[in-house]
Amino acid sequence: MKVITAQQVLGRISVSELVPVMDAAMRDVSAGTALHPARFAIPVSDAGRMGLMYGALRNPPLHGAKVLSLYPDAPKHGLSSHQGFVLLFESDLGRPVAAIEADALTALRTAAVSMLATRALARPAPAVFAICGAGEQAEWHLRGALECFDPREVRLWARRPDAARALAAHFPGAPVRVVERLEEAIRGADVVTTATSARNAFLPGALLEPGQHVNLVGASLADSREVDDAGVARIAMFTDSLESSSRESGEIIDARAAGAIGDDYPLTEIGAVLAGQAPGRADPAQITGYKSHGLIVQDLAAGWHIAEALG
Repeated sequence: MKVITAQQVLGRISVSELVPVMDAAMRDVSAGTALHPARFAIPVSDAGRMGLMYGALRNPPLHGAKVLSLYPDAPKHGLSSHQGFVLLFESDLGRPVAAIEADALTALRTAAVSMLATRALARPAPAVFAICGAGEQAEWHLRGALECFDPREVRLWARRPDAARALAAHFPGAPVRVVERLEEAIRGADVVTTATSARNAFLPGALLEPGQHVNLVGASLADSREVDDAGVARIAMFTDSLESSSRESGEIIDARAAGAIGDDYPLTEIGAVLAGQAPGRADPAQITGYKSHGLIVQDLAAGWHIAEALG
């Protein structure tokens, strides 16, 4: 069995090369051929939780689990907020294939699915990207935008402008600009990505403009959210899994409870759009959104690619 560290993955696996891998995985989710039961997350202290995800894919035939420590403040100490391992097994004989450190894998596959959703849902040739956040996920979404598109400008906004400036400094020569006012970051952007550790909504729906695409990445559990009820009501929402969304989408759960949206609020799996079984963007003025929850099948597919690529 291979043991693969984050350092082995970083610099050798790109966001862009995982986009087709995630495309296949998301199609399998919507086809019902990928298993991703409900995840577990239990509080172990005031600082963090322990998470467990498990599931299986048919193509390639593999199964596995992801065991994590979820500590939002760990990056302040130079650590990832997602520390743990993805364990891969081949499903023919059940042999363990690899144990892969989870932080780099998680960051890469999450950004890859957001890039995939952006390609499928945003207006053609997006030129201006706004990224909210300055942590690990913000960095990889910035890398993904530069790898997968040809942006004229990438705006970085964070609650701590010094953190945004520190992140921008890692991309000399790239069209990256730090902005200190959220409304300036959102105004005129083609793609808005929220990749924060916020527990409460910070993005007012009133700031969103016709034609924008929004990737909601940072809040993956029911007790956290990034966009307010007005924003949810304005967005034509897509997601990685309807089942996961029913349990874990804080934005949608809260907006429904507040009466901002009804039980008939439309929500579509991105895999169904990719497979041509459901429509994507309806018109150039529509505001589309991709709600990311993060699925074990994404980890398994990415992990298999990484194990194969690194030999």
